[in-house]
Amino acid sequence: MRRMNQILGLFFSKDVRKQNPNDFAKPGRDLEDNQASLFEKLHSSESAKHERQRIFGPLAALTFNLVVAVGIIFLNKWVLENVGFQFPVCLTVIHYAVSWALMASLKFFSILPASPSSDLVPLSLFTFGFVNSVSTGLANVSLKYNSVGFYQMAKIAITPLIVLAEFIWYKKRIAFSK
Repeated sequence: MRRMNQILGLFFSKDVRKQNPNDFAKPGRDLEDNQASLFEKLHSSESAKHERQRIFGPLAALTFNLVVAVGIIFLNKWVLENVGFQFPVCLTVIHYAVSWALMASLKFFSILPASPSSDLVPLSLFTFGFVNSVSTGLANVSLKYNSVGFYQMAKIAITPLIVLAEFIWYKKRIAFSK
């Protein structure tokens, strides 16, 4: 009998044999309690879903970015070595054209949110784009003549040089803990 009560206890939130007779005087109370408990379960599952999205969304984006970046590097090296493509800067232009077409199509189908308005002066935005493009083109030239490992080590070495340049030109100091 005890085992049967345990099994029934899994299906019913209240044990029907132990109910207070005064509870039958309020027939709507059980319905309200069930609705409140259902709302709490739905609300907590929504907040749990939001919490999972908040944690795993950026993690998925970073993982995707890492996989694509490494894939592009190895694909570039393969194209420059095995296919015999001799124009690393042109390869950069092809990458940018494909990226632009993909971003335009994502924006057209409203998959990508609208970009926020920028307070940057068009000249500074153009300068930033130009410097970024030149650095990527030069990186592909480096990849053509060097191994992938050396290419990655050269990219890593850029960070201390940027910190040094900021210290020299802008007198900016970085905390040791960073």
